[in-house]
This record gives sequence, structure tokens and C-alpha cells, in this order.
Amino acid sequence: MPTLNKSCRPPASTGLPHLPTMKLPLSEGISTEIEAALELEYIDADLYRSRHLWLPVGARGVYGGQVVGLALAAATKTVPPTHHVHSLHSYFILPGDANIPIIYKVIRVRDGRTYVTRIVNASQKGKIIFSCICSFQTSEDNALDHQYEMPQAPHPDSIPSEEDELNYLLKHPEVSSSSASLIKMRLKQPIPIEAKLIRETVEPLSAWRAPEKRKPKQLAWMRAKGKLPDALSVHHCVAAYCSDYYLLNTSLLPHGITRFSTPRLQMIASLDHTIWFHEPFRADEWLLYEMESSRTCGGRGLTFGRIFTMDGRLVMSCAQEGVIRIEKISKGISDSPGNQDDESGNTVAAKL
Repeated sequence: MPTLNKSCRPPASTGLPHLPTMKLPLSEGISTEIEAALELEYIDADLYRSRHLWLPVGARGVYGGQVVGLALAAATKTVPPTHHVHSLHSYFILPGDANIPIIYKVIRVRDGRTYVTRIVNASQKGKIIFSCICSFQTSEDNALDHQYEMPQAPHPDSIPSEEDELNYLLKHPEVSSSSASLIKMRLKQPIPIEAKLIRETVEPLSAWRAPEKRKPKQLAWMRAKGKLPDALSVHHCVAAYCSDYYLLNTSLLPHGITRFSTPRLQMIASLDHTIWFHEPFRADEWLLYEMESSRTCGGRGLTFGRIFTMDGRLVMSCAQEGVIRIEKISKGISDSPGNQDDESGNTVAAKL
């Protein structure tokens, strides 16, 4: 197991209690909010409907990781329990509307002895908003086995959570009232995962408002809140949900761009998302997410991720490309409107 450095210092404590968070309603037999977020209602053969959708603060549409996780959950319902997903390739076509359910239609492409293939189309108002293809495989012996090594990282117990940082910012005297309102909205949202971004600076305000330009690489610890069932398919869907959370933001790091910088981030949204599942793991235990970006150009950013268990096993790999737009500055005046209902995705505002 790689050595975990415990030297990272959490931000100063505010000494005040955290804001209360709204809770997702739990159906019978469901004990965690992440299971509720990935719950599907059966409509007809190979046809399912979402129950609870999350719209991040400032975002144009439903959180992409939830759309992916629900699609994988729908596909899994049509596959024998002897098969488990090993790859998923998806495209985001239109923003999802959190006010109406998403309909997931599963197409059974192939049912082989070793491999099973499914296509899942997600639609709202008669239009496809997301499409993916999933491949499932029976277990096979490892004739060959190698992997990238897990990077060195501070122990998760030494890293402040996202909620810790946001509550710290909420009490900070330099945070404006409008920014504080956004933070309060975000803290009230029921986020069913624990996320701990490993920052190079211990001061969240500087990373939030005026980050230094740095290499397009970052690390984060993630896990589901609560104890999940033992079924591997549940952990796959939960990890798919988590995999979209920080990944695309990695492409912003060399540019020092955020929602509140000058120039500021105007829009960031996923175009596609791919996941390879390598071997079994538990998503309710800490997973280290290693992220990097190889290229940003043409209004798009390309990112890659690797997910490790705490004992150093590489269990997932990810790739994602997304659209990135920043405001245009001309003679000190922004060309982009400052209101909240413009084209901006502003998903960064939901991931501070």
C-alpha cells in the first residue's frame, strides 16, 4: 500500500455549526441518499423513469454523473447477475430538466456467453438528451496483470470536506453577500457523496476566487455517504455518479479560471464521458481520484482520470471532454451578461 501523507492542514474552523441540509426521501428498502439518487421506476419492459434529479447551483441541467449512473442502473437491470459492466461510453446531447423525470430506454444489442451489450437512450419531452453504450462481462482469470501506481496523497482524514470548506467560506468576511447566497443554496442541497479535493493551498478563498495557474493535475478522495448493499452493480453505479464530479474542472487549472476570477468562467459542460471498470471495489470506502488534462483548445477541454482503492488497486479509468467558455473582456468591460439565467453552465459554482 502506498504511503499516505497526513501533513495536509484543514482550513481554520469557524467554531459554528454547519447549515442543515435537505434530505432525499428514501423508498422502502433503501438506506442511503445515493441509492435514492440512482433509483429508477419501472414503466415497461426495458423502460425506466428517474425519481429524484439534482440540479447543481448555477448549472444549466441535471448533474451529469447522475445521468450516467442512472443509465448504467437501467442497463444493469436487463443483464444477468453473472455479468458486470467493464466499459461505458456516453454522450451528453441536451441539458436535463430537473423538474421532469428522465425516461431511460434500454436496447438489447447482444447477449453472448462472455459479453453482453446494451444501448441506453435517455429522453425528456420526446427528445434524446443522453445516449450511452455499455458492455458487460463474466469474470475471467487474470492471465496478465499490470497497472499504474497509486500516487502519494494525504490521508482522507486530514482533508476538509467540501461542506467544511463551504461553511468556512460562508463565515469569511471577504465573501460577498451574493456569493454567500450561492454557498447557502449549495449547502442546502442533498449531496449523497463525500468529496475531499486535495488543494495545493490550505486557504479555500484563494483557490475559489483567484487560483494560481498550475499543472493540469489534481487529486480528490471520494466515497458514498452511508453503508451500501454488497451488490457490485450498486458500487459501479455509485462510482459512475462520482466520476463526473471534479474531472472536467482539471482542464481549468493551467489558466487560473473560476466562476469568480477575471476573466471568469462562463460555461463548463460535459460533452462525453467514458469509464472502464477494472476490478471489484466498494464505493462506500474511500477512493482516490487522480485527474489530469492533456489538452484544452477550440472551446473544449480533454481530461483523464484514474480511481484507486486505499490499498493501491487501480479499479477504474475515465476520460471526458467538455465545452469550456470564458467571458470576453474588451476595454475592461465584460461582453457576457452578469445575470443568472444566461447560457452559463457555471457548474463550478456547484463544486466549490
